[in-house]
Order: sequence, then C-alpha cells, then structure tokens
Amino acid sequence: MTGESEAVDTRMLSRSVADGGLAYVWAAGDLTAAEQYLQYLDDLGGPSNYLVDVVAEDDATLESLLGEAGIIIIGDGPQTDRLYNGLSGAGIKAIAAAFQRGALVMGIGTGAEVFGQWRLRPASQGARPGFDWLTSAAILTGRLDNAERRTLKGLLRAQPLAYGLGIGAGSALALGPEGQVESWGMSQIAVSLGQGYSAAV
Repeated sequence: MTGESEAVDTRMLSRSVADGGLAYVWAAGDLTAAEQYLQYLDDLGGPSNYLVDVVAEDDATLESLLGEAGIIIIGDGPQTDRLYNGLSGAGIKAIAAAFQRGALVMGIGTGAEVFGQWRLRPASQGARPGFDWLTSAAILTGRLDNAERRTLKGLLRAQPLAYGLGIGAGSALALGPEGQVESWGMSQIAVSLGQGYSAAV
C-alpha cells in the first residue's frame, strides 16, 4: 500500500460512526488483492471485516452483509460492468439502507465511479447509467485516455447540466452518514461543466 492509500484508509477508519463491521465489495477487481487489502486494514487496527461477493450471493445474504455494515468499501478494478451489474438491485438497496442507518460508504477508483448519474468507462460504450447518488455527475478516477475524454465531452454536450468530477490517484470518494460528499487523500479534484453552467454565469 502507498502512503496516499494509507492516508485515505486511516481517515476512513477514524470517521466510522455506525455500529457493524467493515464490508468490502471486490467485484471489479481481484479476490487475492481484496484479501490482502483487508489484512492491511487489520494491521491498521480496523474493525472486523469481511468480503462481499455481490455477483454470487443471493439477495437475502446481500441485505444482511451490506445492510448491517458500519463501513462499506466499494473496491477498484478493471471490471466496471461486473461491479455495476453485481450491485444493481439488492446490493445497492442494501448499501442505501446501511447509509441511511449511518454507515460510511467509500468508493475507490471504479468503486467511486458507479455512484455518479452516468458511467463513462469503458469509453467505447458511451455514457451509461450509474446509481445516481451524485445527480448530474460523471465520476472519473485516475488519468483519462483520449477515448474517455471524447466520451466526457460528448456527455457534456448532450446533457448541458451534467458535470464531470475527476478524482486524482491516491484519493477516494467518501459518502458520509449526514449527507457529506468528500474526496479523501490527495484531494486532486477536477470539474468539467456542461454548457448549461457557462450559459447561466
């Protein structure tokens, strides 16, 4: 783990206000990496934790594992559609229930991107729906390649009140129990506004 990651993780562990353990959703990435991450959180003195397989588990199990968690981390990884599809339905409903109860929800990389109104990766598929926790936003983490920049520009032309929220490497999107939306870590934020914003200024 990098120093940037540790800054995010220690802040996350210190801000948990709800009862319950730490649930880690790893659908976008690799199981071995997820297990290593949870061991690392153990070493930091974090609460009891467990992995959640949102692809394989049934609805009742997801409601139990996610709905009762005090911290929910949506992990990073290249399999964006697998993550989104796995969370759709019972998974995201259980996360919303935990959030309403006071849980801290943190998205890392791809895990942050699914909370926007639109998802832009993979860019070849254009703008597609996200979970819309951040209305009008397309959340992007890390550096954009040329195709992703074109996709974002196309979205901002088609949706004048949309905006792109870029969160730099070493940062995470944190959604707090009182409605807070924060970037933790390096806090390198870039915002791209649709044409409707410039017209209103």
